[in-house]
Amino acid sequence: MSDTLATLQNALAPKTGMRRVPFPMESYQHPSLPLLAKRLLNVMAEQQPADARVSAALVSTPGLVAFEAVGTGPILAMNDDMPGRIYIVSGKGFYRLSFPITGGMTVEELNADIGTADAGTGAWNSFVTIAAGPAAAVVCVPPRAYTCGHDVGDPLNIITDPDFPGATSVAYVDGYFAFSSPGNTAEWFISRLFDPADFDALDFAFSDAVPNVIRRVISHRGQLWTIGEGGMEVWYDSGDADFPFRRMAGGVIPNGTTSPMSVCRADQSVWWVGLDGLVYRSNGYNPVRVSTHAIEAIIGANVVGLHALTHPYRGHWVYAVTTLDNRTLVYDIATKAWHERSTSTDGTGPWQAATAAVDNNSIHLFGDRATGMLYTIDMQATDAGVTVIRQATLPPLWAETKRAFCARAEVEMESGGADSPGPVLLEWSDDGARTFNAGRIMSAGAPGDYRHRVFTTRLGSFRQRVFRLTSHGLTRWYALDADITPGAH
Repeated sequence: MSDTLATLQNALAPKTGMRRVPFPMESYQHPSLPLLAKRLLNVMAEQQPADARVSAALVSTPGLVAFEAVGTGPILAMNDDMPGRIYIVSGKGFYRLSFPITGGMTVEELNADIGTADAGTGAWNSFVTIAAGPAAAVVCVPPRAYTCGHDVGDPLNIITDPDFPGATSVAYVDGYFAFSSPGNTAEWFISRLFDPADFDALDFAFSDAVPNVIRRVISHRGQLWTIGEGGMEVWYDSGDADFPFRRMAGGVIPNGTTSPMSVCRADQSVWWVGLDGLVYRSNGYNPVRVSTHAIEAIIGANVVGLHALTHPYRGHWVYAVTTLDNRTLVYDIATKAWHERSTSTDGTGPWQAATAAVDNNSIHLFGDRATGMLYTIDMQATDAGVTVIRQATLPPLWAETKRAFCARAEVEMESGGADSPGPVLLEWSDDGARTFNAGRIMSAGAPGDYRHRVFTTRLGSFRQRVFRLTSHGLTRWYALDADITPGAH
């Protein structure tokens, strides 16, 4: 009997010694911070094989590397549809980048002043779009549009056909250039086949399956998508003589947007921020919500004029949208988790990339949101020349109704490498992540000191605690372990 009692008492005794602290694999900063304040800033989760040290780790987001300055900036639009060509609008200038298969690059300024986008219908139409077909490219600077051939030396000419009514966006699909019409209308129209400078006044249609105002057209998987405030419609080339496009059966998506430049393509889907402030991706012709309550709270109620981009990197396809208060929220399609990016040393301000494209040699290019700089991307400590902050705010620890004592905390991470992240700051908050103390600075080891342990001791007592890790170098965090002993009530 005494043995049974001793076993029970041992089982119920408070556990001591090092134990794994829950690690964040996504940003989920709830409006009520004591509930959950997880945040990943310039770090992202990466799934690992089952026999790895941990099932998932936090690694640095890749950084922007200066590639070429094009114009005065900002980079407003990029198009890579034509292999070997990238078309760019930088400030008021229009440029063609040519990448011959023999190597090298040619940069041409086709027009130094194509004007600014002003369709007279609100902020949602003050943007620039580019489309490219096999024989020509078109840039739409609402309400004007220009076209050029693809050969080096081909000039850019404004579209002057009397049947061209002006436009707010352009897309290429199946031999036609499609345009959304100016004004608060559901009308859109097309050019003649293979000729973006020739129009017929009768070649128009209305996307009016639901009450709608069309703000943009895009092409996706050989179909034309009309993007409106009331919803989206999918049209296909039926080959009919009168007007070649017909609405797809079931191709009506009743989830519209007032942020047409949040509409992007990635992973065989269309992505956008809806009129309701939710982030969606298409699954066939059905909208699928990918945002969380916390992400939607950050986006807020004002969703007019948001911009987004998509890009791949080492198996990570991401959708990155920048909010009106300049926070860049990033959804990683590989892990189905959100993180944040900021090109800053203190975590304020957006990611510097505003647009993205890729040439036929798989050079991924990103356009600067303020200057004419183009970037490539690589795993490095800096981002657009800035040694950015990398930070992970962990889920809260609760001592229930007792007070707990933390004798030691140790960060499991890669240490002592040639690209060591440098000092690691461990901070903690005992008031629900509202304020953090000065923290402890821990060495991550000198180059070659691969056995270095990153730890600190005597972290005091708490009833609730949130830990936060910060560094400014390349970061690979695996876990946080802590020696926490429950105390009295």
